[in-house]
Amino acid sequence: MYTLTIRGHDLSGVTDFHDLGQKAAAAGIHNLQLALNMSFSQMSEASQLNPGLGRHVTQALAASNVQVGILSCYVQMMHPDLAEREKAIAKFEAYLQHARYFGAAMVASETGSLSVAGYTEDNFTDDAFSQLAAVIKRLVACGERHNTLVAIEAGLNHPLYSLDRIEQLLQEVASEHLQIILDPTNLITTANYQTQVDLVAEAFARFGEQICAFHLKDFIVADNQIVPVNLGAGVMEYQKILDLIRHYKPYCYVVLEETKDGFIKDAVNLIEAGL
Repeated sequence: MYTLTIRGHDLSGVTDFHDLGQKAAAAGIHNLQLALNMSFSQMSEASQLNPGLGRHVTQALAASNVQVGILSCYVQMMHPDLAEREKAIAKFEAYLQHARYFGAAMVASETGSLSVAGYTEDNFTDDAFSQLAAVIKRLVACGERHNTLVAIEAGLNHPLYSLDRIEQLLQEVASEHLQIILDPTNLITTANYQTQVDLVAEAFARFGEQICAFHLKDFIVADNQIVPVNLGAGVMEYQKILDLIRHYKPYCYVVLEETKDGFIKDAVNLIEAGL
């Protein structure tokens, strides 16, 4: 099996944490990837985190039998402005310090980019990777102090853009506290999307022991682009990927990313029908 999860901000019109729990449970989901800055931005800054806030969140969600599986801190940890980069890293460290109060064993983020304007080939250089490795080493050292996993997600326009780079990072930062959230849709193109299942199988073979969660993001190919859609509306071979997850990582968090609102229940039904 696997532990179906949704991002809190894929539920619309949420008013408070009680409401978030109720809406998730109504969709058949009892585990969240919670990004405070996306769902409750008014209480998401590093200076606002505290044990009482974490306890309030856990109690409010528990009323609906919902919990935080993954605490997200999506920051631009590769920001080209080093002062802004430092702010991002310090924020992530604060989330690592407080994650346990929210009931989460990990804090998640993508790496961000060396450009704030969009695509840049600068992300694909050895220098960019070296800068990233230095950032991740610092975050992992903080994670080790607080016994919290650092969960990093790769993406095509980031310094962590391929299975090769992921494996290189895991070798460079040799720590059990560094883990990978694998989103196969983030690593495919219109040229290779038909090998998506092979990509997941290869990831398991190369560094499966350090995969801590998955994003299941269905997609279509339109105008020579990969376009996310609700699960079941695209060409993702999600049942085959789920079969691999069940085999290699039983009860792993599987996040229905970009499947929103009423479509979440539909996705749960689709997955359960395929068991």
